[in-house]
Amino acid sequence: MRGTLTTAMLVLAVTLVATAAAWAEDAPAPTREEYVAQVDPICQKNTDENKRILKGAGQKVDAGKLAQAGAQFTRAAAAFGKSVKEIVAVPRPPEDSPRLEKWFGFLKIVKTNLGKVGKALKEGNKVKAVHEKIRAERSSNAANNVSFVFGFKYCHLKASQFK
Repeated sequence: MRGTLTTAMLVLAVTLVATAAAWAEDAPAPTREEYVAQVDPICQKNTDENKRILKGAGQKVDAGKLAQAGAQFTRAAAAFGKSVKEIVAVPRPPEDSPRLEKWFGFLKIVKTNLGKVGKALKEGNKVKAVHEKIRAERSSNAANNVSFVFGFKYCHLKASQFK
């Protein structure tokens, strides 16, 4: 009886997966404009959240409160990473997929570099933090260069977002 029940559950699971895959194939791929309309609000939410998280971080660095500023950058990196995961999950136009994959790669590098800024500040290493911030800005520029064709309003990264 147990083997029959296990087999039945396995067959049911495979059927559900196949049905879901077939349904996903039937769904029309979004246009570039539809994709931008779905992704830009995610970026706007993250921009607003990181503005709140990083508020006063520069002043804390200037005042020598590096660990506190580092914690802010660490939280900002985590929030940015969460947004990147949400963006990656959005269905994309097949013709833009290679460009978007490249963009996702740069966004992940930005997230990593923001985390390194936070780590360096927590360690009290202001020079290393500046270097990592420059790397984050360069990765942001590279991401923007790849994604400029989409005409994003909020997904266009600016250095001022991470101050």
